[in-house]
Amino acid sequence: MPCLSLTNVTLLALVILFAALVIMDFYSSCYFRKRENDYKLLLSEYRQRGYDLNLMTNYASFFGSLANYQKIIWFVRLYNGVKMKFTKDRYVQDEAYQFIQSLPEERIGWILKLHRRYKLQAVIFALWIILGAMFLMLIK
Repeated sequence: MPCLSLTNVTLLALVILFAALVIMDFYSSCYFRKRENDYKLLLSEYRQRGYDLNLMTNYASFFGSLANYQKIIWFVRLYNGVKMKFTKDRYVQDEAYQFIQSLPEERIGWILKLHRRYKLQAVIFALWIILGAMFLMLIK
């Protein structure tokens, strides 16, 4: 039976966390793809109303699944009431916040759920980085 040293345990944890990240990212991408028409409808309706939209959200559609987080974060921030500047001198319209906040659960809930998944992925990624740094110190 191999010895379970701290180095081996850390390496095993790194492998498990990395696998979890890959699986979570795949699942999140599939989840977004399944709801992509809902996203496109929301984005289209938002644009038709003439509300401010940041450049990243505006152009994220050209980056495929690599930019899913950037596609949703604008709407999450509006939903949460985070005051954002559209230009140096002007904030995003209050009506944009009201529109997103007034959406029924079935139209915005999936975006909020996906955002929570991305936050969990970020925590796991940070833990993976920290453990990776510890692992490098252990093997030196």
